[in-house]
Amino acid sequence: MLLYEAYQQVGISIASLAYYCGPVIVMILSPFLFRETLTWPKIAGFLTVLAGMCLVNLQALDEGKTIWGLFCGLMSAFMYALMVTANKKAKPESGLENSLLQLVIGSFIVVAFVSMQKNFVLSLTTIDWIPVLLLGLLNTGIGCYLYFSSITDLPVQTVAICGYLEPLSAVVFSVLFLHGVLLPLQMLGAVLILGGAIFGECFNPEKQQWLQSK
Repeated sequence: MLLYEAYQQVGISIASLAYYCGPVIVMILSPFLFRETLTWPKIAGFLTVLAGMCLVNLQALDEGKTIWGLFCGLMSAFMYALMVTANKKAKPESGLENSLLQLVIGSFIVVAFVSMQKNFVLSLTTIDWIPVLLLGLLNTGIGCYLYFSSITDLPVQTVAICGYLEPLSAVVFSVLFLHGVLLPLQMLGAVLILGGAIFGECFNPEKQQWLQSK
């Protein structure tokens, strides 16, 4: 809810920049909460991905912004860090059970929050239902199932790095489906995101030892 409020107040790009401070928080806390070692390849890959994400959204920095919108964006980052931490600390559940519990609880919270809004009107045309159902079934349903199925088996630093593929995919899809234009700096940012994610995962001594043990 905080993220979507930030979308309304400061726009998608700036809200995304604030929201994706969440993986930074997770990365910083991982040595203390999960006793995961911050290796140099992980740090280098993470910083490269972070720089790429900033370049992808650089043109948004000139947009108008409000303090409330930025606050919501930063609070959504803390909620992201809390979500990842809670999922790693929770007792093992299957991806389906985990997704079902979180979506049901989240739905009740959203309904309660929306019901308190003044002058709220839900107006959807027949055409609107198609993307809404697509978001609900594919992105939220299947997407959450895949995400929460894998999050318990991966190092939290890996989850943080791979999370930055989301803003990259948003830019790519906007070009493919919404006829958006990918600027040179955004192209460079896309290369940095992919390169940093690959580097942080492939050049990981701990992972290589784990694979060899298997």
